[in-house]
Amino acid sequence: MKFKCYIVDDEPLALNVIEQHLAKFTQFEVCGKSTEPLEALGQIKILQPDLIFLDIQMPEITGLELIESIQNKPAIIITTAYREYAVEGFELNVLDYLVKPIPFKRFIKAIDKFLEQKLAHTPEVAPVLPVNDHAFLLVKADRKTLKIALNDILYVEGVKDYVKIVLKDQKIMTKTSIGNFFNELPAERFVRIHKSFVVAIDKIEAYTAHDVEIQKMELPIGRMYKEAFVELMEGRG
Repeated sequence: MKFKCYIVDDEPLALNVIEQHLAKFTQFEVCGKSTEPLEALGQIKILQPDLIFLDIQMPEITGLELIESIQNKPAIIITTAYREYAVEGFELNVLDYLVKPIPFKRFIKAIDKFLEQKLAHTPEVAPVLPVNDHAFLLVKADRKTLKIALNDILYVEGVKDYVKIVLKDQKIMTKTSIGNFFNELPAERFVRIHKSFVVAIDKIEAYTAHDVEIQKMELPIGRMYKEAFVELMEGRG
């Protein structure tokens, strides 16, 4: 599994430097970048990156203000030419604080810190495994490892630090984020419709511009996900 990174900096050259550094690590991919912080905020909500590289001094809003605006914050590494914001940055629980120009040796230390953090919080969900044309997830719950057939999943709901997997005949709670869980699901079978909901496409019985109906349950469609969801469903029509 690769970790998705998003880079925000109002200087194109600085964006390129971070991207070139990341290209040297096989565990990472750049899922997006922007010189416009407000544009970046919207993209971050949609793309749900695992790691953000973020400048501080930018037009419209500062990097610190952007951090405060992000819900379900991923790991954040500040990249700036200004040392004086370090304390305020760490008060916002950033992973690391890199001062420009960023030596590659120092960049490696920040990456190591991220990987160590991820290893310490290994998700309780194993990747999808194909078996005789059927696929399933291995999920840790109630001190057991459960085998869940993808075809049995109706929808998934994020509940703080857990996800609730709703099946045809039961509900399972496992400790992981809905973003991490969604990343392990095949995109052709599941779609995220809200910051708290992922649904099985073939289990959708009806939908409007505002909600999805699955077995008499009405699940909300978030504003940020509406356009992509409608395009997906119309494309399948």
